[in-house]
Amino acid sequence: MVVVPTYNERENLSKLIPKILSEKIPGVKFKIIVVDDNSPDGTAKVAKRFSSVVLLSRPKKLGLGSAYLAGFKKAIELRADVVFSMDADLSHDFSYSKAFVEKIRKGADVVIGSRYVPGGGTNWTVDRKIISGGANFLAKLILGVPANDLTSGFRCYRASLLKKVVNVKFKSTSYSFLEEMIYYCHKNSAKIAEVPIFFADRVSGKSKLRKLEILKFPFTLLRLRFFS
Repeated sequence: MVVVPTYNERENLSKLIPKILSEKIPGVKFKIIVVDDNSPDGTAKVAKRFSSVVLLSRPKKLGLGSAYLAGFKKAIELRADVVFSMDADLSHDFSYSKAFVEKIRKGADVVIGSRYVPGGGTNWTVDRKIISGGANFLAKLILGVPANDLTSGFRCYRASLLKKVVNVKFKSTSYSFLEEMIYYCHKNSAKIAEVPIFFADRVSGKSKLRKLEILKFPFTLLRLRFFS
C-alpha cells in the first residue's frame, strides 16, 4: 500500500499515480490510498480515475499527520504487509521503492528515504539545506532515534509495526507528526533503516509547510523527549 495525503495536487497526482503503478517488485502489488482534504481543484476526481486507488475523502483540511493516520488505518484494514508514505508533489521518486522493500525483507521495521546519508541529497538552496540539516541534527540529538533524516515523509513501514503505533494519542496533526511517528516507532523497539534518496523540490503547486510549523518544531521535540 502507498498512502498519499493530498490537498490541491491535481496536476501532480495525475503524474504520480502512473509512476507508482509502473514499478514492479516481485511479490509486491501496489495499491494507493489517497487521503484528500476536500481539495477545491478537483484532486479527488483524478484519484477516482484509477481502479488501483482507494480514495478517502475528508470534509476539510485536517492536517498531514491526521491524513497519514487515516491512510495507515485503512491500509491495515485492507491487510497490507508493507505501507509506504510519500508526498504527492513528485518530490519523492518512487523508483527507490525497490531499495525500501529490500531493507524490509532484510529485517527492518521502518525504512526512511534519507537526504542525509551518503548518496542522498536535495536541489535546495544553501540556507534551506542548513535549516533542514540543523533541524534533523537537533531531532536526532533530543529524541535519540538512530536515523539521520527524521523529517522525511518518504518511508516504508512494516504493517505489524503500524498496528502497534497508530493507536497512540498523537498530538501533532501537521508536519511535526513525522518526528512524532518515528519517535514512537523507536519506542516500540522498531529496527530503523535508511535508503539514500535525492529530494527534488516540487515544480507545480505550493508547499503546505507554514512558518508556524517551523517555530513549533523544537517544542515538539522537547515534548516528546520529556513529556511523552
